[in-house]
Order: sequence, then structure tokens, then C-alpha cells
Amino acid sequence: RIMREEKILVVWLFDESGSMKDDQKEIRDNFNKIYGELGIAAKQESKTRERDQTLLTSILSYGATVHVHTPKPTTDLKEVQDAITKIPTDETGLENMCQTVSATIDKYTVMARKTDRRLCVVVVTDESGDDGAAVEEVITRAKRVKTPIYILGRESVFGYPYARQIWTDPVYNLRHWIRINRGPETAFPEALQYDGLHGRWDAFSAGFGPYEQVRIARETGGIFFVLPGKEGELGGAGSTADRQFRFQDMKEYQPLLMSRRDYDAERSASKFRSSIWKVIVTLNPHLDKQLNIRELYYPLTQKEFFEVGSKEVPKAIRAMGLLQKAVEILESIEPLRAQEKSSRWRAAYDLALAQCLAYRVRLFQYCLAMDKHAKNMPVPKDKKTNVWSVHRRKEMLPPDPEQVKLTKVSTEELDKQLKKSEAQYKLVIKEHPGTPWAQRAEYELRQGFGMYFAEDFRDPRYDGVGKDIKLPKL
Repeated sequence: RIMREEKILVVWLFDESGSMKDDQKEIRDNFNKIYGELGIAAKQESKTRERDQTLLTSILSYGATVHVHTPKPTTDLKEVQDAITKIPTDETGLENMCQTVSATIDKYTVMARKTDRRLCVVVVTDESGDDGAAVEEVITRAKRVKTPIYILGRESVFGYPYARQIWTDPVYNLRHWIRINRGPETAFPEALQYDGLHGRWDAFSAGFGPYEQVRIARETGGIFFVLPGKEGELGGAGSTADRQFRFQDMKEYQPLLMSRRDYDAERSASKFRSSIWKVIVTLNPHLDKQLNIRELYYPLTQKEFFEVGSKEVPKAIRAMGLLQKAVEILESIEPLRAQEKSSRWRAAYDLALAQCLAYRVRLFQYCLAMDKHAKNMPVPKDKKTNVWSVHRRKEMLPPDPEQVKLTKVSTEELDKQLKKSEAQYKLVIKEHPGTPWAQRAEYELRQGFGMYFAEDFRDPRYDGVGKDIKLPKL
């Protein structure tokens, strides 16, 4: 806690993303209260000259560049609140958090020392930014001048660098999912980036803040806080689920907050951990675009449907092969699991194995559904239908005799694979209760592994993206 007896200069750095407007308003309206929660005294001594006040505040904001909203540090609450109101929205989408913090420390350390103050920095953001490689440079700078960095941010998406925020365009009132760099809770992701058809679309909480932000706060003597307002525009499965977990359940699953270099060295020294990482990299659709299989908006007519499907099925077959190799890698290191001291890595192993087993089944179901739909091509019942989309369900499609002959996978074999994957998910839930790993396993079991094609409607006005509709860079 920063005591009242110590004169301080607090510089606030607000992320200029359009997604931050509600959070900025919340902080503006409760500014002094938030100072108290940060452990910084905010009471103004009315009879004291401004230069002798215990606490001075400066308001800055950043995107691609930095904007100063208080010409000089102030004690005036209204001036502070007015400054927050005037924070612009950055249209570039660039958020150089580390660069901004470093530049702020360099500039305001001089100002703080001239008035015998300690400098504190408070960053308000819902993203990790675009310059995360400079984390260690920020920490070194802050430590050198004894500047704690407090961060008000959001929980990471579990084991995943990205989140998606829903934005409604002002032209057609259509909803769009805009990807943002939230940052994983660890130096590198420790979970699959794949959901059995394509890159993940979910938003399940990691229960911890983004690695870069939490590491900066911890190493500099600051604290990472979750932003006070509820995040209402988050998209994807898990976006409405409870984003915080009980401390008792999570205390054994704390992320390693060492430098990326040290983390990489420690992971590489372990066959168990490096094997899991190899699987994560191999099955990363952001690195291997062929892992992204179309789920939405297949053409309505049989000829066009077949043309698109004939490109997607080979990708599914290839992905099944990669998953089979992943299962073999993971099963080969199973004897090492008992020797692994980290609960996080044991959980990562358990969930990854369950997913690889289950996703083989899911992709096989996709191929069966594609074949069945292409052969039968039902007539749409709804007049609005203009596309087909793949849907997920618990009910499984049994292979017909021709498919069994072609794939050499019988109904009995499919059922065997399904039960094996379900048993592994149940193991995750049993071994890691009340954690994000269990939450993900429960979600996978709920949605099932069956696939089928259903009627759908795609609003043709979405074709206006880039023309009538300009997507923001949040």
C-alpha cells in the first residue's frame, strides 16, 4: 500500500480502444473510490498548495500514439473526470502498451523527482497490446526508478491469445465479431488453439489476467486488478459464464510468471511439457490454415455444395491424421504424467488428450454428414433459407455400409472411440474440479461430437463489409 505520507504522482494510461468506453465511464464516475481500491490515498488537503499535495494525477491515453489530457498534474477531481471524458477512440487498432509505459516512465520520472514524488503508473486496458515482446524492457525500466505499475484489465481467455467482441454496425444493424489480442494467461498458450473444426471461437475465462500484464504488475510492485464493469460485448461460448473461479480451486494452478526465455527453457527441458507444446503447435490453425474447415454458409445448390465440400473434406481427413499422431505423442508420455509436479501441466495433458480423441470423432462425423447431405440434398423447408451450415449435437451419425467399406470404421469402432474420449473428459472433470480445464471438458461433453447440416440464412448485407460497412479495429 502506498501511504499518505509519501508524495506521489500517478499517471493513468487509458487504452483508446472503442471497446473501452464503458470502462472509462465507470472509472470516471468512481475515480476516488478506485484510488482507494488500488491502495493509493486520494484525499485532497484543501489548505495545502497543489505542489505540496500528497497526490497528483495525470491522465494520458494511447493507441498508436500517446495523448496527454491534463497539461500538468492536478488534484482537481473535475479536471480529471473531464480529461477521461475527452479520451478519443483510436482508429488504427494499434495498442503499443509496453512502448507507451516505457515512454511514460522516462518522461514522468523526471517530473516526479523535481517535486520529490514517487511515480506510479496505472494502465487501463482490455488487451495485451501489439508490442508484448518488450515486456522485460518495461520491467527493467520500472524497477530501475522504483515505479510500481498497476493494471486494470480483463481475465484472459483460457489458454488462448484472442477474444472476440461483438460490434453492431450503424449501417445495417448487423452484428460482427471483432478479434482482439487479449493475451493468454501464460507466457505461451498451454491449451489447444483448435476446436475440432477450426480455430477456437470460445471465450472461456482462464481465471487469471493476461501474462504480460500480470507479470509487469507483479515484477514492479504493482497489482493487477480486474476492471470493475461487466464485459457485455464478449462473443463466443463461455462469454456469459462466470469469469472468476474460487481461489481454493485455483491455487495449485497458478501460471508461471517467469520471463518468456526462462519459461521456454524450462518447458524445453521437460519431455512431458515439450511434447504437449509440440501437439499445441502442430494443431494450431493460426499457423496451419488447412486446419480451418468451413462450418458456416455452404451453398444451397447441390453442384456448388459439392464443389465447396470437395475442398473441405480432404482438409478434414488430413486433420484426422494429425490428430492421430497427436494422440500417439500424448499417449507415449502418459508414464511421465505422474512425475509432473505442476498441476497446470497435468491438466493441460489431460484436456489435450481428451480433445484429440474427441476431435477425431468430430471430424469423422463431419465427413459422414457431408457425404449424407451431398447424396440426399434435401429441399429447404424455410423460404428464407439461402445456405447450409454445419451444426453440432450429441446424436451421432452411424456410417452406412458403403461408408464402413470406404473408411474401415464400423459403428462399433466409432462407439468405442466416442466412449474413450468421453471417459477422458470425465477424468479431467474429476481430477481438476472447479477449474477452466473442467469447465472446458463439461462444455465439450454438453455439445457432443455429432455433426449434421441444417438450413441457415446469411444476410446478404454482410457483403457490404469493406464497402458500406467499415469494421472498427478495437
